[in-house]
Amino acid sequence: MEVHPTRLELLRLRRRKALADGIADILQKDLETLIISLIEFRQKAAAFKTQLHEKMNHAYSSYMEGEMIAGAITTRELSMSAQTQNLDVEVGAAKGVLGLPISIFHLTKQKDEGIATRLNILDTPFQLVEAASEIEEALNFIAKLAELMATIREILEMISLKRRQINRIRFKIIPQLDATIRYVELILEEIERQDAIRVRVLQRKRKERALKTA
Repeated sequence: MEVHPTRLELLRLRRRKALADGIADILQKDLETLIISLIEFRQKAAAFKTQLHEKMNHAYSSYMEGEMIAGAITTRELSMSAQTQNLDVEVGAAKGVLGLPISIFHLTKQKDEGIATRLNILDTPFQLVEAASEIEEALNFIAKLAELMATIREILEMISLKRRQINRIRFKIIPQLDATIRYVELILEEIERQDAIRVRVLQRKRKERALKTA
């Protein structure tokens, strides 16, 4: 860093350091906010995973019970005759913590006719209908879980960026400014010392001339 060892330059450097300290503090607060949000979203994701696991287990149990009642062949025939449910995922965006854009996933059905319409309830054991309903609910949980995981990835990337910015300021920019400030201070101290010596020499010479002319 090329600097001019002047008091004006020293003042400018000190202001730059104060600004760097302030920016680092703001970034640190942002980082703490992001970490808190990350913890909250991870807790939500863990809760959704637990609910999804329970719902899938319940659906599987209902399916197995229904298959035992109807028989494997009948169950297969029912699955082949059931109307196909076409699903799609609409992806949107919203502003999250610190204005961070986050993805919003919404599971949509191109033609929602309901379980009762797609399955012949009169010929289908209740357990199989319940299993199909549980699976549909599980799909919504999967979409929400995917949304949460995408948000978590966005927050992790922002945390990584904030940490790099903080480290660059605290461990590169500020130390460089400190070293430059100290360098300018030493130069100014040396200039002041040399000026003080010159003043004393001039004062002594004046006294000597005054004594000679007296």
